[in-house]
Formats: sequence, C-alpha cells, structure tokens
Amino acid sequence: MDERRLESMSDTAQRNTRRLAGEAQDMIGEQVERLTGRPMDSWMRDARRYVQDHPLQAVAVTIGLGFVLGKLMARD
Repeated sequence: MDERRLESMSDTAQRNTRRLAGEAQDMIGEQVERLTGRPMDSWMRDARRYVQDHPLQAVAVTIGLGFVLGKLMARD
C-alpha cells in the first residue's frame, strides 16, 4: 500500500472514531439525565468543583477506583 492510501485510511478511522465517541457520549448523557433528573453538565461541574476543592481526596479516590477496577478485570 502506498503512503497516501494509508493516510486516507487513518483519516477515515479517526473520523469514525470521533463520531462514535460523540454518539456514545450523547447516549450516556441522555441516560444519566433520565435516571437522575440532572443533566450530565451538572454532574461534570460538580465533579470539577470537588476536584478543585479537594485535590488530595480526588487523587485518593481515583487511585482506589483504579485499584478495584484492576482487581476486578484481572480476575480469572
């Protein structure tokens, strides 16, 4: 394959990935709002504010969640 064809395929894959990620984000946002009655933007603002107000706790929570998820995913 020549370089132009590979570049074209790469561009197409990137566009499709961005489109699918946007669609997934929209679907998740709709479900969050339907389940909680609050839009996703509201949750994001609250999370950002918490991280700004409590950075060490936010890092600790992130490490803890990463550890637990890692253990769950590594299960045989």
